[in-house]
Amino acid sequence: MLPEAAFRGSMPVMSESVQKLTRRIEELQGAARKSRLEAMRLAAKLLTTSNSELAGAPTNAHREGQLAALRARYEGLVKIADEAQAQIDRLQAEEHERKYYR
Repeated sequence: MLPEAAFRGSMPVMSESVQKLTRRIEELQGAARKSRLEAMRLAAKLLTTSNSELAGAPTNAHREGQLAALRARYEGLVKIADEAQAQIDRLQAEEHERKYYR
Protein backbone atom coordinates (compact mmCIF):
# COMPACT_ATOMS: atom_id res chain seq x y z
CA MET A 1 0.00 0.00 0.00
CA LEU A 2 1.27 3.51 -0.84
CA PRO A 3 1.87 6.01 1.96
CA GLU A 4 -0.47 9.03 2.24
CA ALA A 5 2.41 11.33 1.31
CA ALA A 6 2.27 9.93 -2.23
CA PHE A 7 -1.25 11.35 -2.68
CA ARG A 8 -0.81 14.78 -1.06
CA GLY A 9 0.30 16.54 -4.22
CA SER A 10 -2.58 15.25 -6.35
CA MET A 11 -5.44 16.50 -4.16
CA PRO A 12 -4.97 20.28 -4.67
CA VAL A 13 -4.71 19.79 -8.44
CA MET A 14 -7.96 17.85 -8.49
CA SER A 15 -9.72 20.40 -6.32
CA GLU A 16 -8.35 23.23 -8.47
CA SER A 17 -9.72 21.60 -11.64
CA VAL A 18 -13.10 21.11 -9.93
CA GLN A 19 -13.07 24.79 -8.94
CA LYS A 20 -12.33 25.78 -12.55
CA LEU A 21 -15.25 23.65 -13.71
CA THR A 22 -17.51 25.20 -11.10
CA ARG A 23 -16.54 28.73 -12.18
CA ARG A 24 -17.09 27.88 -15.85
CA ILE A 25 -20.51 26.40 -15.03
CA GLU A 26 -21.46 29.57 -13.17
CA GLU A 27 -20.33 31.74 -16.12
CA LEU A 28 -22.35 29.64 -18.56
CA GLN A 29 -25.40 29.73 -16.30
CA GLY A 30 -25.21 33.53 -16.23
CA ALA A 31 -24.93 33.73 -20.02
CA ALA A 32 -27.81 31.29 -20.49
CA ARG A 33 -29.93 33.24 -18.00
CA LYS A 34 -29.30 36.51 -19.91
CA SER A 35 -30.19 34.85 -23.22
CA ARG A 36 -33.39 33.39 -21.80
CA LEU A 37 -34.46 36.72 -20.30
CA GLU A 38 -33.90 38.59 -23.55
CA ALA A 39 -35.71 35.83 -25.46
CA MET A 40 -38.69 36.15 -23.09
CA ARG A 41 -38.78 39.92 -23.65
CA LEU A 42 -38.70 39.42 -27.40
CA ALA A 43 -41.41 36.75 -27.20
CA ALA A 44 -43.62 39.18 -25.29
CA LYS A 45 -43.03 41.87 -27.90
CA LEU A 46 -43.76 39.42 -30.72
CA LEU A 47 -46.96 38.24 -29.05
CA THR A 48 -48.13 41.80 -28.42
CA THR A 49 -47.49 42.78 -32.01
CA SER A 50 -49.14 39.64 -33.37
CA ASN A 51 -52.19 40.21 -31.17
CA SER A 52 -52.53 43.79 -32.39
CA GLU A 53 -52.33 42.57 -36.00
CA LEU A 54 -55.02 39.98 -35.31
CA ALA A 55 -57.16 42.68 -33.76
CA GLY A 56 -57.05 44.57 -37.03
CA ALA A 57 -54.34 47.16 -36.46
CA PRO A 58 -52.82 48.30 -39.76
CA THR A 59 -49.41 46.90 -40.69
CA ASN A 60 -46.82 48.01 -43.17
CA ALA A 61 -43.82 46.46 -44.89
CA HIS A 62 -41.39 48.11 -42.47
CA ARG A 63 -43.16 46.49 -39.54
CA GLU A 64 -43.07 43.09 -41.26
CA GLY A 65 -39.30 43.38 -41.67
CA GLN A 66 -38.99 44.39 -38.05
CA LEU A 67 -41.02 41.36 -36.95
CA ALA A 68 -38.88 39.05 -39.06
CA ALA A 69 -35.75 40.49 -37.43
CA LEU A 70 -37.27 40.01 -33.96
CA ARG A 71 -38.18 36.40 -34.76
CA ALA A 72 -34.66 35.70 -36.04
CA ARG A 73 -33.14 37.29 -32.93
CA TYR A 74 -35.48 35.26 -30.71
CA GLU A 75 -34.54 32.00 -32.44
CA GLY A 76 -30.85 32.87 -32.11
CA LEU A 77 -31.20 33.55 -28.40
CA VAL A 78 -33.06 30.29 -27.83
CA LYS A 79 -30.32 28.43 -29.67
CA ILE A 80 -27.61 30.14 -27.58
CA ALA A 81 -29.45 29.25 -24.36
CA ASP A 82 -29.96 25.64 -25.47
CA GLU A 83 -26.29 25.23 -26.42
CA ALA A 84 -25.16 26.79 -23.15
CA GLN A 85 -27.45 24.42 -21.21
CA ALA A 86 -26.03 21.43 -23.06
CA GLN A 87 -22.52 22.56 -22.17
CA ILE A 88 -23.57 23.18 -18.55
CA ASP A 89 -24.99 19.66 -18.35
CA ARG A 90 -21.77 18.19 -19.75
CA LEU A 91 -19.58 20.20 -17.34
CA GLN A 92 -21.77 19.32 -14.36
CA ALA A 93 -21.40 15.64 -15.20
CA GLU A 94 -17.63 16.08 -15.46
CA GLU A 95 -17.57 18.03 -12.19
CA HIS A 96 -19.53 15.27 -10.46
CA GLU A 97 -17.18 12.66 -11.90
CA ARG A 98 -14.12 14.51 -10.64
CA LYS A 99 -15.55 15.17 -7.19
CA TYR A 100 -16.81 11.70 -6.42
CA TYR A 101 -15.05 9.15 -8.61
CA ARG A 102 -11.48 10.28 -9.10
